[in-house]
Amino acid sequence: MADRLYWTKALSQEFWAGVVTPLMFSIAGGLIEERMAGKGLRIAGLKHLEKQPFLKLLGGRVYLNSGILEEVVKRIPSVLVTPEVLRFLPETTREDLSRRRVSLFSPRTLRILFRVVFCEKDWAPFSNYKAFDRAARRIEQDGKRYARLRLEGLSDSDLLDRSRKLYGQMGDFLEVVIWGMVFAYVARPLTDRLAMDWGGDSEGERAACLRVGLDGIKTFEINREIEILAEEVAGDPWLNECFDSSDPETILARLRREEEGAGFLMRFHSFLEKYGHRFLGRDIRHPTWRERPETVVDMIGMNRGSDLCRKTLERQKQKRVEAEREVKGRVNRGVLGLPKRALFSLVLSYDRRYFVLRENMRYLADIYLEQFRRLYWEMGRRWQSEGILQGAEEIVFLRREEIEEAQKRRTDVSCRVAERKREYELAQGVRTPEVIREGEDPYIAFTQCEEKKIEIKGEVASSGHVTGRARVVREPMDLQGFQKGEILVARATDPSWAPVLPLAAGLVLEVGGLLSHGSIVAREYGIPALIQAEGALGSLRDGDRLELDTDRKCVRVCPRPLCPRRPLSP
Repeated sequence: MADRLYWTKALSQEFWAGVVTPLMFSIAGGLIEERMAGKGLRIAGLKHLEKQPFLKLLGGRVYLNSGILEEVVKRIPSVLVTPEVLRFLPETTREDLSRRRVSLFSPRTLRILFRVVFCEKDWAPFSNYKAFDRAARRIEQDGKRYARLRLEGLSDSDLLDRSRKLYGQMGDFLEVVIWGMVFAYVARPLTDRLAMDWGGDSEGERAACLRVGLDGIKTFEINREIEILAEEVAGDPWLNECFDSSDPETILARLRREEEGAGFLMRFHSFLEKYGHRFLGRDIRHPTWRERPETVVDMIGMNRGSDLCRKTLERQKQKRVEAEREVKGRVNRGVLGLPKRALFSLVLSYDRRYFVLRENMRYLADIYLEQFRRLYWEMGRRWQSEGILQGAEEIVFLRREEIEEAQKRRTDVSCRVAERKREYELAQGVRTPEVIREGEDPYIAFTQCEEKKIEIKGEVASSGHVTGRARVVREPMDLQGFQKGEILVARATDPSWAPVLPLAAGLVLEVGGLLSHGSIVAREYGIPALIQAEGALGSLRDGDRLELDTDRKCVRVCPRPLCPRRPLSP
């Protein structure tokens, strides 16, 4: 069977777009395999696949067992197997699965629904979002308590006990999340299909507006709070001068030192108390806003004079109301208008609820991940003082179970860390294939040097046509000094970047689907966005003059260069 086993990264890179450290993979990947995949397979009647490996770290990227994914898709009613779902599968199997016909009322589908509704009540669509909301309230309260806990006085065994307890708590949360994620991917295409078939929305223009301007999405709430802080700076001569003349580190020092900054500093600290658990990247190796508050200061400075978040939210809410009224009016026509309208309204309500859940899941997961980072960095500092590690941050190159073993026995891990560090650095410089056969070298299929392209194709996440200077972002710090009107080019966006994204003229992302973070933000703010733009990072250069044209599904380099960007703050 091993020679027929394929691994695909199409779905996993929705959540892990870049290179992943062994520690991050062992925490998040381990929990997904134990608490999400295993239980989900049993509910779906695929218990025989439960013992098969579900995830694997290959070439620094997370891959998913394509055989398990295919078996799951085979059980999905055909009406829900959209091109968006099929793109998560290897190309060789897409055509076969697209031809399969599974009724929404087949005995197998009804059995799965029965198990979900009666065996796991919190997994049923009419109750899962409520369970998520309860978990969210509990986690946010726990996060405040976790952030105040001092770890220096805890013993080694206490640190291990806390990490195990945290692992269990995060697992409980992910068990609630799994079906909410499934419902998000199911409800969106079902809503779009009903809007097209019953509401005459053949181009999908009105359906695209049915989810914009929704309340409760943490990403946009955070953006608005940063904008409010930026408005305060813009309206205060002393603060405005402070932000004009200094880099973020110096600004913070002045706010702490000078009396004029005391009130703003208090409100800034309140913001960090609520949202400081946000990471600068998608891996636990990246620091949080709480650790790097100057990053938030930089974002506040960028947003001075802008009220895009407020204006956009108001405009998008109005578009949503108008689109819903128009679609429902069309659905309501005819003999069966009333029952059709009732069904469409029900599907749309679930679509919106699980759309919000999908985007807020990472926000809550970051609360747990921040605590894992604090616990493991404390262990790393102790190991560094004992000469086991050269730096506390090197602990990310060990898996969770390896850390537990080394913590108990103080075994020498230096060789393993050095080898993993070399592998990680190698993975940063190469691209791995979309699909890998079991046992194949993940680095074989791609060369490290790519031919520069003048035009790159992709898929449309948000429509529009725009020209601007490229800002190529490979690491979070590349966002420093981002200027309004630049086109952001990246592997994928991270939720912590969201306060910068409203300033972008366009987005060009190498990976992502219609429910990925970058796509959601782009549609919310009306920013033209191209996803699955393979090779963008290898071909586009910082400062290139780009034309992003979603009608042609491409981004091209224009021959005339733009003026050099002003130097970034040191």
